[in-house]
Amino acid sequence: MTVIEKYTEILKNTNEIALATSIDNKPNVRIVNFCFDLEQPSVLYFASDITNRKISEFEQNNVISFTTIPLDGGIPHVRSIQATVKKSSRAMNEMAELFISAIPGYGEAIAAIGDALTVFEIHVKEAVVITGFEEPGILSF
Repeated sequence: MTVIEKYTEILKNTNEIALATSIDNKPNVRIVNFCFDLEQPSVLYFASDITNRKISEFEQNNVISFTTIPLDGGIPHVRSIQATVKKSSRAMNEMAELFISAIPGYGEAIAAIGDALTVFEIHVKEAVVITGFEEPGILSF
């Protein structure tokens, strides 16, 4: 299996990342749901209320890091310290199917607060793909 195949397989098998920002050398990490499109694997999507604190952190410093959180508690995960975040030009109504297919119960969230959700994009420049105890794979986009 190639590194990109391992990367997409891991992303398909989880829907949460620990997303880290840093403002004035003060890191902040939070768990967010995400989804991705196989046709554009270097971009991860998540949604948030535009008034959330993390949004103002993105505006101050859009360089982020993240790691996927395995659903089954296993080892395989993807992490990156070379990623940026920005508000997407795509609206939630355009992205709803992708979010619903990746995140159980997200349809209810969209129905309840969809108008308040803004879609964000994480652009991955380089990812470390860890599948076990062997040497991790490096993927550059």
